[in-house]
Amino acid sequence: MKNKKISLAGINEDWIKENVYKKESKIYLFAKRAIDIFFGGVGFILFLVFLPFVALAIKADSKGHVIYKQKRVGKNGIIFDFYKFRTMYEDSTNGQKLWREKDKDSITRVGKVLRRLHIDELPQACNILKGEISFVGPRAEWVELAKIFEKEIKFYKCRYSVKPGLIGWAQINFPPSKSLDEAREKFEYDLFYIKNRSIMLDLEIIFKSPKLFAW
Repeated sequence: MKNKKISLAGINEDWIKENVYKKESKIYLFAKRAIDIFFGGVGFILFLVFLPFVALAIKADSKGHVIYKQKRVGKNGIIFDFYKFRTMYEDSTNGQKLWREKDKDSITRVGKVLRRLHIDELPQACNILKGEISFVGPRAEWVELAKIFEKEIKFYKCRYSVKPGLIGWAQINFPPSKSLDEAREKFEYDLFYIKNRSIMLDLEIIFKSPKLFAW
């Protein structure tokens, strides 16, 4: 698709009502859930296979929990526990620093490998099967950053009109954000997905998802 994002400067409340809060067909919702169950099931099997090996590696490399749990914002603003394999050193802040991704020294040796191969994402299969996230959709944000974005980024709460996802349009078109300005631009990609959401777009994202290994 030629236009990959929607500029915040060119939209208003009427645009939001027409393009964001639109009724989704039963066929779309059924097909999307079918995709979630399939990929969630495959991911859960892989999670069980990798779990003992990853757990041993994490424990041998640093002290702390094997599974990292964080409060994130889902559809309709509902807060849920988001799961990943722990890739950072645990500290007094329990990994809750804003923009901690900037601090590469906080990532463990094993964590760097898990992130590079995206193995750290496998526990999210549990979130998918529970229906808290979809396989495809805007990435669920940590509640503390979400509070900032809601205040600083116009129409940010529109992200809550759809279920968040493991992979998304913004992810395959923009690297991980490390500032408010980058988060604002990434949100413009999320708006594109929300406006144009369809099974065909989801399939396109899935097809292009291998490029995520380049980030």
